[in-house]
This record gives sequence, structure tokens and C-alpha cells, in this order.
Amino acid sequence: MFKPEGSDARRRALPAQILLLPVLLLAALVACSNPDAADSSAPTSGSPSGEKPRTETAAPGAREATVGVARRAREMGGPSGAAFVARTEASGGSGYYEADTVLGVRYGAHERYERVVLDLGTGGEPAEKVPKWTLMSPTGDGLLRVTLPSMSRTAVSDGGFGDALLESFYVVRAPEGGMFVDIFARKPFAYRVLELSDPARLVVDFKPSGSPLKARPSAVGGDTVLVEPRVGARVGDTLTVSGYSRNFEASNSIALTDSGGRIVVRRTVLSNDWASTWGYFEATLDVPPFGGKGTLRVGARSARDGNFEGVEVPVKGD
Repeated sequence: MFKPEGSDARRRALPAQILLLPVLLLAALVACSNPDAADSSAPTSGSPSGEKPRTETAAPGAREATVGVARRAREMGGPSGAAFVARTEASGGSGYYEADTVLGVRYGAHERYERVVLDLGTGGEPAEKVPKWTLMSPTGDGLLRVTLPSMSRTAVSDGGFGDALLESFYVVRAPEGGMFVDIFARKPFAYRVLELSDPARLVVDFKPSGSPLKARPSAVGGDTVLVEPRVGARVGDTLTVSGYSRNFEASNSIALTDSGGRIVVRRTVLSNDWASTWGYFEATLDVPPFGGKGTLRVGARSARDGNFEGVEVPVKGD
């Protein structure tokens, strides 16, 4: 009878292979249950200063947009040794077409910092890599803005955070394409940015800097957020008004009145979205001379009762 060469050796090795099989299966199960542990260089492999990682959840009160895309939640910690900075600008990402949808915004309160996670995807599925992004954070302003030029859709529009450092966030259609996410804080902060892959997540950690805010916070009222001007701003020959809203049919009424309640200038401008998420608006007004105190009102009339809904900001005339 024909006997293949080496068959006796393979037969003798078979019991050892059978004994190794349960060990290999156990190792595979451990790797599947903790996908981040498979890559020792991944930023999620450890926590700062030995802190125990906590699970980030969808930001409380987050408002869904018209595109229904599921959020993802994962337990994550930050890399040990990553420095917090107070730079006014930053950028990163690996390409423009890596992702086109903000799948979710999650928040986690850790022992020494607070974390915001932007889950990014293509359509309804998580993307593999973080696309190009830029960041703007004026010193002492209490605002951090992450711009994502490749985003065209979002599954979440806004929400609140805890009652400590971070206050709220808004997902806004940017004026030159893409979207930006504004994160508002109650105090000045330092931050660090982490890019996590497969699935794509852009993580921003915040910790208080200990100094007071240098500018008044942006005004919020009804479905309007007024970024500029701030409370107490001085008005000259021109006045630039910018912000975002979800007012009906994207219509925003801007009116400046003097101390006697007389209208100095009035304008209606449209934002670039209102149905899917917050839409950006901006207008520069020529202002006739007026002295003393004035009031800037930005918003819209309620479709229910016709009452004004929006923000009122005291300003000063030259």
C-alpha cells in the first residue's frame, strides 16, 4: 500500500495540535472583545496617569437631525503623556474623502478632564480613518470649533454636557462647505486632540486652565445662537452679525434699536440650513450714528403665536 512520506511524523504531532487549539481559541476571543488591544500603538491602549477609562455616552439632550444614523459607544482612555495645549489653531486628518457624516457626539467626564468624541462615518457606516480637520480656539473665549470640510450629513445637531467645564455643542453647516462643531465651555481650558482609527473618531479632551474668560459667552435664545457681537460690544459705522439658527425656513431677523426703542437698522438674512441641522448666517450692516446704549435682537417670529424668539444683546453706540 502506498504510504505518503512523513505521514507518521504528522500523526505523532496531531495530539499536540489538538491540545493547543483551546489556547488559540481563547486568545482569539480576548482579541475580539477588546479590538483596541490588538494594536499596541493605538491611542486607546492606556489612560492618562493610570486613570481607569470610562464609557462615553451620547451627549445628554442631543437633538437628532433628519438623517437617521446610529451612534456608536465605546470605552476609551487617552494616551499617557499626551500634552494639553492652549493653541488657537490646530489641524490634522489623512484625506478629504475618508468620511462624510457625523454619526454622533459623545461625552465623558473623567477624573482630571472632560472628553468629547466625534464619531465619523461614510453614510450610515463608521469610517476607517479621520478625514482632514481644522480647529480654532480663541484664547479665553470659551469656544472650540472643529471644522470638517468633507462632512455633508449629520445624525445629531446639538446637545448639552455636564454641569462642570463643558456646557453644550452645536453641529453647523459651514458657510464654505462641510460642517463645523462648536463646543462651548463655562471656563477657559487647555485641550488635546486624538485621532483614532477603525472606526474613525476625533477625540478632544478638555481641562480647566484656571484663568477667567476674556470674552462674554455667545448668546443663545430660542433657535438662535449669536456668536458675534458679544454682550457690551461697541458698534461703529458697520456691524457684522454672525451665528447660526434653526429658525423656520432659515429666516433670521436682525434689528438694532437705540436706548429709546427706535429702530436704527433692520435686516433679514437667510442661514444655509435649518431642516437638517443648524445653518450659518452672517451679515454686515451699515449703521447710522447713534449714541448711548442700544439693543441688538436676532431671531424670528414664532409660527405658533407670532412672538419674537431669539436673543437680545445690549451694545454701545459710538
